[in-house]
Amino acid sequence: MFDAHFLGSAITALAILIVLHQLIRLAMVAMLHRTLRQGLQAGVPLTVEQLDRALGRVPATERAATDRRNGWILVAIGVACGGSVALQGTQEAMRVAAGVALFPLLTGIALVLLSLRASRGR
Repeated sequence: MFDAHFLGSAITALAILIVLHQLIRLAMVAMLHRTLRQGLQAGVPLTVEQLDRALGRVPATERAATDRRNGWILVAIGVACGGSVALQGTQEAMRVAAGVALFPLLTGIALVLLSLRASRGR
């Protein structure tokens, strides 16, 4: 289906992207570590909430709201994929689009349901 050179280039580009992402994460963690160390050495009081926020740990209520928003966005993408093909109307296109639309649709529904469950559980 794809040319071997294309696949090789795509895999190489993906590997470079992953390496760059990891290097950026490493630099961010190093800067955070240096900042926290300097603050502690200067005697700045640090609460557990501040440390959690600095380490990227989001409170459960904020995480549930973000998951719910992302879920609704994925549901909208899934419905839009299905709706656009329904307007075009060929049987083969509908079969392909149903497969494409199901992933964001089901993932979005799962995110919305899990975030609602998490917010009701608190």
